[in-house]
Amino acid sequence: METTLLSDMLKKKDGEIQFNGLSDTFVCRNEDVENFLKNKAVQSSKLYTSATYLVSEVTDRIDLLGYFTLATKMLTLNHDNLSSKQLKVIKRFVSLDADTNTYRLPAVLLAQFGRNFSERSKSLSGNALMKIVLERTEKAVSLTSGKVVFLECEPKRKLLDFYQSCGFFLTDNAVLSKSSRRLVQMFCFI
Repeated sequence: METTLLSDMLKKKDGEIQFNGLSDTFVCRNEDVENFLKNKAVQSSKLYTSATYLVSEVTDRIDLLGYFTLATKMLTLNHDNLSSKQLKVIKRFVSLDADTNTYRLPAVLLAQFGRNFSERSKSLSGNALMKIVLERTEKAVSLTSGKVVFLECEPKRKLLDFYQSCGFFLTDNAVLSKSSRRLVQMFCFI
């Protein structure tokens, strides 16, 4: 299995054509995740607003198994909603804002996370893809700073259970997507 940074692929001759061929084979159960890969990932990579990673297997052809996109963003956590264990970790690298009773910390946003469900693609489990995500994120923050990765997802039990099984904690933060859908935030220490 290979993990390729989209921006590196785009630097190669015909890299965008190769990417378009790969993304055309990508089928996801989440329409927004599929749409981002096919219509926004290249522009976001070129503008350096996020980093998209392609997870593939190369045999006689390239099989795009899944992808994920990372970006940096501030995460706000309410002091009263954190466990004593979480507070112990957070207090090591960020201070409490007494006025708002919150911690604002630099974090890595797992902006996109998707497996390829195409019948022509080899299956990759969500756990295997998340392991790659957390390894890459840990490597990235070791070069800079930070200790937290977070994501925003629909409050569906199956999604929440999956992310919790991967070590993520639900926050009390609710946000609206660009399409005005309610999302919840979850975070994980790396």
